[in-house]
Amino acid sequence: MLKLVSKGRWFFLMACALLVFPIVAGAAQKEMPSSMVTIGGQGSDVESEVQLKLGDIAPEFTLPNLATDKMESLKDYHGKPIVLVFIQSACYSCLQEAKALKTLKDENPGLEVLAVGVDLLGKPMLVSWAAHNNINFPVLLDPIFSVPEKYGFYFTPASVIIDKDGKIAFIHSGFRPQDIKLFQEKVKELLAKH
Repeated sequence: MLKLVSKGRWFFLMACALLVFPIVAGAAQKEMPSSMVTIGGQGSDVESEVQLKLGDIAPEFTLPNLATDKMESLKDYHGKPIVLVFIQSACYSCLQEAKALKTLKDENPGLEVLAVGVDLLGKPMLVSWAAHNNINFPVLLDPIFSVPEKYGFYFTPASVIIDKDGKIAFIHSGFRPQDIKLFQEKVKELLAKH
């Protein structure tokens, strides 16, 4: 009797291992860094077909401004360096990045910062998020998550810095507090050229 129970447990454990291992292994291979949140709840197995490179022209878009409901285009901001950041209210790293960019904007009057909100909870949540966190730059609403796709992003936070000529000068995925130094260096370089 003891041998049958032991053998039965062994078979049960092996069967569980065979079922669970491929699932865990697959998830581990596709796992995003913990500082990122997928856009639109698509899951981490989504990959963009767009691969922007430094020097590419930044894809154009027009979206409503959360504060004014006025339609704004990326081209409205041309002529100055722009930090374009993709955010969600449920993304803690997005909040960290937004606060760091708020300071960066205050320290660099020639810099524009523009956020594109891709929030599942929509406009009311983003309006509340921006007001609660005293965001001092425009937040545009992308209710169908189309703009991040143009830039090759499927997660937040994600950022690009665009030079005064509308070309991609810097691409950054995720955000950790120490990352702001990379932004500062690139902004300083671009403002010196301005």
